[in-house]
Amino acid sequence: MSIDNPNEAATASIEVLHVDDDPAFLDLTKSFIERELGDVEITTVASPDAVLDTLDERSVHCVVSDYEMPGTDGLELLDAVRDHYADLPFILYTGKGSEEIAAQAINAGVTGYLQKGGPDQHRRLANRVKHAATEYRAQIESERYSTVLRALDYPIYVVNAEAEFEYVNEAFLDLVGYDREAIIGSPPGKIKTDEGVQRANDMLATIVSSAGPETQQFRVDIHTKDGETVPCYDHMAALPFDDEFRGSVGILRDATREQRQREELIRQNKRLDEFTSIVSHDLRTPLQNAKTAAEMARAESEATHFEALEREHERMEQMIDELLTLAKEGESVSEPEPVDVGALAAEAWKPFGCPADTLDVVDDEITVSGDRSRIRRLLENLFRNVDDHCGSPVTVTIGASADGFYVADDGPGLDETECESVFEAGYTTATDGTGFGLTIVERIADAHGWDISVGDSASGGVRFDVTVDPAVPVTDDVPVSP
Repeated sequence: MSIDNPNEAATASIEVLHVDDDPAFLDLTKSFIERELGDVEITTVASPDAVLDTLDERSVHCVVSDYEMPGTDGLELLDAVRDHYADLPFILYTGKGSEEIAAQAINAGVTGYLQKGGPDQHRRLANRVKHAATEYRAQIESERYSTVLRALDYPIYVVNAEAEFEYVNEAFLDLVGYDREAIIGSPPGKIKTDEGVQRANDMLATIVSSAGPETQQFRVDIHTKDGETVPCYDHMAALPFDDEFRGSVGILRDATREQRQREELIRQNKRLDEFTSIVSHDLRTPLQNAKTAAEMARAESEATHFEALEREHERMEQMIDELLTLAKEGESVSEPEPVDVGALAAEAWKPFGCPADTLDVVDDEITVSGDRSRIRRLLENLFRNVDDHCGSPVTVTIGASADGFYVADDGPGLDETECESVFEAGYTTATDGTGFGLTIVERIADAHGWDISVGDSASGGVRFDVTVDPAVPVTDDVPVSP
């Protein structure tokens, strides 16, 4: 039996199949019921043998059958129909009736049992057909849409007229972290703030108004059972209703990725402004120095002027390299892996430490989740900062903190003003520094979702604290990159 087109379900007529061995009675019943109901289409067959073939060929919402027919009876036909279409309504409308037949029909699960008669009986039959077919068609629609809702990956909910969750799918439960029993019957305020609930109510009011849109989309924060906040878009519509409001249905879409993309775009624009400032300001000084040295070299042919010219060009080249690094290191980390910070620090220390200098890794296991090459660059730039600003011998200490790790030295330290400025692009106190090293460190931390701060170490030097959120513990079954 074919299934109704869902786009036509709301306006399609009731489809009835009537079987009776009396063609004249079939025509009479067809005319009466079509006149009585209006929105009904009746297919008539005079032989029970044609019933199953007809059901296979067309959509039918109700079968009306005589009881006594050649070769079979209505109850036998009922069994045959139910073997193929278990829920299809089946009404016996017979001229030969008895209490025994009625009892058998009811026990067999017949939808209705009526005696043939005059206009009143035909009218009863029409009402029974309309009721049974309408319920059956609603059941088909309900099953169809339930299948669609289960197949969708988006979180879906239905809120009834009493402002309580009446239905949610598995994707919704996965999002909020609650069991179905905890959600069904609870108000939307269980997962939304008061402001979120009010916004939803305001949007729903515009939807149900006579001049309002059929749907609304708006931002809402969903609060999960674990206390997390998930930014979402809520696509809301009202359930179909005539005079009495029945509730609303909505589809949630996680906006986390879009929010991250928006934040990344803001960071990129900030970096662009930063690069523009550096190129227009910081590069101008070595460029002017190079021009001056070139002019002096042409006039005096002194070797010292050529050396100055070469130094300024090298400085500009280094600044350009650092600018390119800033652009790369600011990109978000997409494929993190567990990294042993202590082992990586020992590897990164080799080019920087003098024989009299010491790297002291005070904790055996400092494991974070991140990009190994970028974390090494972070450590290298911190070590280069020590090399530029501390005399030898110096001791650099790396250890685990409550929420990440730290890198400290026992050098001369920083004053309060320097602590506030060290991460600014172009800031340096070294005569040949570019001022980008610690800016790159901060950018790498930011790309991981970490925070970095600077302060005094226990020995009076400088301590950089990296706050990792979340830290990834070392496990036996997870390989760790050194």
